[in-house]
Amino acid sequence: MKQQPFMQTNYKQDNNFRLTYNKNMATKNLRIIYQLLLWVMILYTLVNNNIFPILVIVYIFYLIIEFASYTCRFLLNKSSTNYVYNKLKEIFSTAPTLKLTCSCYHFEKTFEERKDKDGNIVRKEVINRVETYKCSEYFPYYSFRDISGLFKIDLNSDIFKNKSYIKLKLDTKIGFADSISCWDYEAFKSNFINQNRYRDEKMDFREDINVPNLSKVNLIKIKDDEPFYVNFFIFFLCVLLTMGIPYELLLDNISIEGTFQIHKIISTRYNLNDMQYNNMYGMSIPSIKLGRDEFNFSPNDYSNIDQSVEVNLPTLEEIEKAKKYENQIKYPIFDDEKINNDNNGEAAPVTDYPTQEEIYHYKRKMNNIY
Repeated sequence: MKQQPFMQTNYKQDNNFRLTYNKNMATKNLRIIYQLLLWVMILYTLVNNNIFPILVIVYIFYLIIEFASYTCRFLLNKSSTNYVYNKLKEIFSTAPTLKLTCSCYHFEKTFEERKDKDGNIVRKEVINRVETYKCSEYFPYYSFRDISGLFKIDLNSDIFKNKSYIKLKLDTKIGFADSISCWDYEAFKSNFINQNRYRDEKMDFREDINVPNLSKVNLIKIKDDEPFYVNFFIFFLCVLLTMGIPYELLLDNISIEGTFQIHKIISTRYNLNDMQYNNMYGMSIPSIKLGRDEFNFSPNDYSNIDQSVEVNLPTLEEIEKAKKYENQIKYPIFDDEKINNDNNGEAAPVTDYPTQEEIYHYKRKMNNIY
């Protein structure tokens, strides 16, 4: 039987900030081609203005592409390294949300009268979607814990020598700490669907799992000297003058791109803030190290419990039912890729995880139920 993590010493989850060179190069190459096409059309229009209407359409699409680009999003979220600390502290302490939404509807046929090109009245059948009911619910859970680990950037490294900015992308991963929590969620979701699926002929269902107020794209200033052109206004002018790609290449030259994963786990039955969980997640406690500055956080900054949620320890029967979800629990402690890199390709350390039954008996003992 696959076992659940509970009280073990972890391999340290270190340097979770990862460089992502040329990750979007294929998309950028297509945009460069489109930029060159636009320039060619502008030059050709100076000789033959018959294609001017087409040029206008191409130019409008160019504006849409550039203002929807990552460069635009980075410039709109430009900040300093101090901001990184304050923002990550806020994110670490923010509880994730699991929102279920349903929309019930049916289709109705109607007829519309229209005139064709000859002026004759034609009746046309139109099928419209009619929404009759919509609702959403948040999944209640007892506790969460942020196990994002160490956000570490060595600003003295040679790769930052000629760089002034970090293009930081924040990724998110939200999971369950144990199979009981997964079982509770699946039961809650099934009940939500069954309550609403017959309110009309059809139903759309959606799960939204995220961290509120998370800016996934950030441009971080790491040098005191800031080039005058690194702001949205200059970018805006460059795009209007069809110089968006050259501006982006100029910004890329003084920037380095990387990602950091915000990782949170939730539990419906256990308090993940108990001291024994520090043995399990102690090496994944969020912390920041930027150059010589290091920031550590207190438990209030990365975990919380919801006192309004009624909690009962799982019964042995519930534990047995939840076993079918054990394979869905992604153990958050070991990062195989990182471990393999640090250990020069050696296997990850083997840890004996206690079973859910052992957790059950341990919790009952701690609560003096025996």
